[in-house]
Amino acid sequence: MKKIYFLSLVLLTLLSACQKDDNDPAPGQRPDERLVKALADYKVQLTGAPYGWKATLITGQNRRYNFFLKFNENDRVSMSADVSSSSAGTPTESSYRLKAMQQPALIFDTYSPLHLLADPDPAVLFNLSGQEGDEGQGMYSDFEFTIDSVTTNVVRLTGNLQQSKMVLVQATQEEFDAYTAGKLKTIIDETAAYSKANPFLFLPSASGTKLQVDINAANRTFSLVALQNGTVQIISTSFTYTPRGLLFEPPLVLNGITISELLWDSAQQVYYAEVNGNRVVVQSSPTAIIPLYNFIGVTFNTVAVPPQPLPGWSPDFTSKQQQIATTLLNGNYNLRLDYMLFLFNPQSRSMQLYVVIYQGSAQFYAVYPYTYTQTADGVYKFTAQTPNGNGQVIAEDMSPILNHLNTESFVLDYFRDPTEGPLGQMKSIENPDFYFTGSLETLQ
Repeated sequence: MKKIYFLSLVLLTLLSACQKDDNDPAPGQRPDERLVKALADYKVQLTGAPYGWKATLITGQNRRYNFFLKFNENDRVSMSADVSSSSAGTPTESSYRLKAMQQPALIFDTYSPLHLLADPDPAVLFNLSGQEGDEGQGMYSDFEFTIDSVTTNVVRLTGNLQQSKMVLVQATQEEFDAYTAGKLKTIIDETAAYSKANPFLFLPSASGTKLQVDINAANRTFSLVALQNGTVQIISTSFTYTPRGLLFEPPLVLNGITISELLWDSAQQVYYAEVNGNRVVVQSSPTAIIPLYNFIGVTFNTVAVPPQPLPGWSPDFTSKQQQIATTLLNGNYNLRLDYMLFLFNPQSRSMQLYVVIYQGSAQFYAVYPYTYTQTADGVYKFTAQTPNGNGQVIAEDMSPILNHLNTESFVLDYFRDPTEGPLGQMKSIENPDFYFTGSLETLQ
């Protein structure tokens, strides 16, 4: 029995030795060695693109951005992006790393337009481009990416923190020349100037109607707007800037016609679409295609009147607004007048005037509620309701403006200003010398 036991041990030892030899990786095939080789191959792929890469980044907020990247072997990358005008010019250098993490990763490790989108302080991006991110999150974007796949012409990446997606496609020489010459910045700047100079844009339709065009740079949306039976109909898509113009994703489809991009004619300073081989030019109107009051509750609900004068304020309104500010400041409570917010609710046919006031650093609201009637051509008649406590306290101080709202009818229309862009203007019918403007906003 002892002899048999000894032989069994010998056999087990031999079997274990054979099993260990079978599983031992061949030289050069260990996981760490394979990862090092993969990173080296990825670097060859990234740096080997003779004209760099054009890229699309989709953030966690589903915002799309256009990038141009040229990787060098010394761990430097030239980058431009349509994040803002300043980031879209001649590509600037920052650094990058290919690093072995749980999976191969591409890390942009010095500040770049990618970091601008991920900046936790939303004021940084807003001050550059007017785009609003969230406090602590920015645009929910990344600057450290896992490499998902690499082919000859395409690299796919996923952000490690916000799961944003980035797709790199090899650029052509024509695209390389355009990006390196700062053509992307030119498109952004000329589009902004074009939109301010021509606030009432439209595309002619096959039926002869005019489709209002809205290029919203802050939200990066392009919309075609029509009025059908008194109801606003809007078809929208997101866009990125390219050296050619505006690229839509997804393309707009209207009456069976697909429009994938608008092309910029720098000589004529106009946008146009190519439809069935024909050039359809975006045209400008001196007046709004669709009256502003149709958009209340659709694209905005508030006319926000700041404490500082805006273009489109009448001398009468300016004088009375300044009179109110002085009276409040010199009164018993030493109040500072800030914004006046005219907040409309078309469902309940009501309007609330929120007067923002400060006592020291403390903020208060004086609220003056109204119901209203509206005619078919957009004339409003307001009926005052009971104000809140703060409103009652300063009602006498506010009377120079409240007296107009309580007794007169008003129209609401666009005011065109080349510097501020389109504003909303409220004008008295009975007293044409009393009118004022404010920005068009959506408030809760």
